[in-house]
Amino acid sequence: MKNLEYFIWDFDGTLFNTYPAIALTIVNLIKKIYNKDLNFNNVKELCQDSLYSCFNQISRELNINREKLQQEFAREYSNTKESEEPPFSGAIEILKFIRNKGGKNFIVTHRGKKKLYKLLKYYKIRHLFEDIITHEHGYPKKPNPTSFLYLIEKYKIPRENILSIGDRDIDIQAARKININSCYFNPNGKINHLADLNIRSFFELKKKLNP
Repeated sequence: MKNLEYFIWDFDGTLFNTYPAIALTIVNLIKKIYNKDLNFNNVKELCQDSLYSCFNQISRELNINREKLQQEFAREYSNTKESEEPPFSGAIEILKFIRNKGGKNFIVTHRGKKKLYKLLKYYKIRHLFEDIITHEHGYPKKPNPTSFLYLIEKYKIPRENILSIGDRDIDIQAARKININSCYFNPNGKINHLADLNIRSFFELKKKLNP
């Protein structure tokens, strides 16, 4: 992969380590309202797969209303402190490195705009992104690549100069559907064999971009 200039980042679990706070909110909520104990690590794994499927499974197992659970979660999660959802180690450094070399960073996420922008403001990194696609834009969720195509068209980006980085299989699938380079990020060393690149840290990525 040469001449990479445009970087499309996933947010949750990729740039920011948000899953622990999300899972803890769910565990505490279930205990508080329904007096049921959930295993934190199991909930975190479900969140990493999909928050929607996490709510589905929990509501089915506990025989509670999924929509009500989601509403209660949204209310509780809105109180989470930004300091409890930090960027991954090296994330801010790689974003700055890309910008300093003349590259452009983008975010494509299923997350809502309000909390995302709060986190970017808190960590003072909003200026490092050229554009941000959130839930409010209304694009189909990944692995549908429509949101990627929107950025490609808007900024007239050559596909061979793009690297898409994400922590889930759907991030890699979306990139492959439109023939752009993909990078799978997993701090625990899990490999995605369909990705063009697998990394455990952003320091690895920086080395590959600056050999």
